[in-house]
Amino acid sequence: MKKISFLILFIASNVLVAQNIAFEQVAIKVEPGKGQYVLDLLDSFYGNIDKPEGVSISLNRVYFKSEDVEATHYLGFSGSLEGLAALRKIRDGDKYLLFNSSILGFGNIVSVVGGNSIMRMNVSDRGEAIAQMWKWRVDDPGSFVKEFTDLIKGFPQEGYLSLGQFSHGIGSDGGNMYVYMTHDDYEAALGWGPKTPQQQEAFAKFGNNTSKYSDFLGTVTMVNLKTW
Repeated sequence: MKKISFLILFIASNVLVAQNIAFEQVAIKVEPGKGQYVLDLLDSFYGNIDKPEGVSISLNRVYFKSEDVEATHYLGFSGSLEGLAALRKIRDGDKYLLFNSSILGFGNIVSVVGGNSIMRMNVSDRGEAIAQMWKWRVDDPGSFVKEFTDLIKGFPQEGYLSLGQFSHGIGSDGGNMYVYMTHDDYEAALGWGPKTPQQQEAFAKFGNNTSKYSDFLGTVTMVNLKTW
């Protein structure tokens, strides 16, 4: 714990880090052709509540995924612990239960995970259209954070970037850490990657060093449908 705390302080003193957040992510498998119904139901509920200050709610449609990912959409909640706790109270009662049962008429929930960010950068770009999430099983989080800090020095990101950990809903694959980044559009997402020799070297070094104590579990790319 002391090692991780020291590394977080180290990051804060060397790169631009925004206030960290907690999150909950609901993976939904929506029936084909029913996505608009789900969006309309979510909009009718979350678009008409007194949302706690600083809380963000978003619906993303899965665009690229591996064959083992069942979800077609991700419903995300993020903000301070106090804000998410206040939102949880709203997500209760008869009105919410009716809304939730209506959603389940068009699909089913395949997973619910929660956790918190360790570092965030370029927060003003958080609303970009395309998002990508990378996932790892990590045995040494402290070393992973340090290597990631070195990576972004040599391979800085233009869009929103968040490094964090899952603390609830961890599956049998042991996935406990993630990197979440955004891209301005489809072209930027497809063209993402290390370009210069220095960037390629930084990316390769990160992969080689972290492979000693982690397993890369894949990526999911999403398109934002609406944010409340």
